[in-house]
Amino acid sequence: MRKLFLLLLSLIIISQSAWSQKMYTISNKNVKTWISINDGAVNCYSKLTNTSANPGDTLFTWEYLDVNAPASWTLGFCALPACYTVPATSKADFYVGINKTIDFDCTHSFGAYPNYVPGKGIARFLIYRPGARSMADTISFEGTAAGTGIKTASKSIEASISPNPVKNDLILTLSDLNISSLSIINLVGKEVMLLDVKGAKTFDVSTLPNGIYFLHITKGEATFNKKFIISR
Repeated sequence: MRKLFLLLLSLIIISQSAWSQKMYTISNKNVKTWISINDGAVNCYSKLTNTSANPGDTLFTWEYLDVNAPASWTLGFCALPACYTVPATSKADFYVGINKTIDFDCTHSFGAYPNYVPGKGIARFLIYRPGARSMADTISFEGTAAGTGIKTASKSIEASISPNPVKNDLILTLSDLNISSLSIINLVGKEVMLLDVKGAKTFDVSTLPNGIYFLHITKGEATFNKKFIISR
């Protein structure tokens, strides 16, 4: 009986020790990197990597904590590929495969061009495994919006991307082909692909990893960004 008790105690200690390591990492818990996108919004992002070796450890939960931003701003949160309006949805489960990484994307929307509402928005979320909220990580996203000095391409330019999310082929429809350049940029504003809009309407993006991207249109000195997701 004593041996059985000691064995059970050892298993409990080992289990608690393994659980206390969380078996996941978050790349940045205080995110201040942001990128301006069309329709008056800024995007902040972070990443979670599931480092567990247990095939059953794939379920996580995100939970809205609080936000400090101008009253007219709206808030969105994505645990790719699902996106939500916050706080209408304040909590949701998501899955991350073993040794896989998922992007978190927080969007602060602050009006439509040219009626931007300037200011700073800070939103906080909890990330944890179900049943372990006491061990939650807090991540904060900070976005700053300028009220003036932002040049946006004419609203007469309409861009349609299909399908969205995109797998390998991006089908693009533009209402105005008289533009200076067309490219794809990532969340930190780095150009990852240059496109020839006059030569094709379907573009192979199979070399790009899963994530959030922007179709970056330049017309003269103005720019226009169209958000899309690559998810396979």
